[in-house]
Amino acid sequence: MNLSALRDQLRPPCPVLDVHVHPLACFGPYKVSSIDEDVKLTIEAARRSGVAKMCLFSLHPTCPYEPTPKECREANDYSLAMRDKAPEWFLPFCYVNPMYPDEAVAEMERCIAGENMVGVKLWVARRAIDPGLDPILSYAVELDVPVLQHAWIKTTGNLPGESFPADVADLAKRHPRARIIMAHLNGCGLRGIEAVVDCPNILVDVSGGDPEQGIVEVAVARLGSNRVVYGSDAPIRHFGVMLGKVLGAKVSSAVKQAILWDNAARLLPSWALGSGQ
Repeated sequence: MNLSALRDQLRPPCPVLDVHVHPLACFGPYKVSSIDEDVKLTIEAARRSGVAKMCLFSLHPTCPYEPTPKECREANDYSLAMRDKAPEWFLPFCYVNPMYPDEAVAEMERCIAGENMVGVKLWVARRAIDPGLDPILSYAVELDVPVLQHAWIKTTGNLPGESFPADVADLAKRHPRARIIMAHLNGCGLRGIEAVVDCPNILVDVSGGDPEQGIVEVAVARLGSNRVVYGSDAPIRHFGVMLGKVLGAKVSSAVKQAILWDNAARLLPSWALGSGQ
């Protein structure tokens, strides 16, 4: 295959909607001097790879595993500030901690009902089997927004509050009307795919490690092409490297478009992308 043909094969067939992006300020190695610089550098990197819109969630600059409600508010304010500087690029999710269910619901009211955030982000404070997630999921259904839940199966052992794919399946069965994105296809692996096969309200994003031959194909075969979405986990991984998982997969162009845009667009609330999208 010549270079021109290879470029054509690896060019996204459509604009790309990334469901899993963090501000640079969340991570120590990526020092930025201001929100303006964070916005500029993130957009430049996304544009180079063909990413047109990004679901954004801050984890607070110190990234505590068990953030206080104040730290969640600070993280969400940062995401909102990035959104306000480039609303055509950023679709912020509301970061909350199930350790504080009442405060989490209040923060969702502030950020989603009040500020038009488009989803909820849950990380590692509590596993998805914890009852503290229940009011959060119930309110997400009421607000008509999806929930992205971090999940992983680590050979070294998960963190105390870190969800396994089976935990996310439990959450989906407790809340069958909720729209859930289970993060990290590669981190969850083949066992993770099998854990959520019978949960039609769970989609899986393709982030979590370098490209691995065949794993996107397995996810599509087992879950269906409508239950896989593109997520980079930038800046932890580069947009283009994660795009390689999808563009290099042996699936049709229609399936690639579903993963890169259509499935996520359908998952988000109807007002999130504006009219005509």
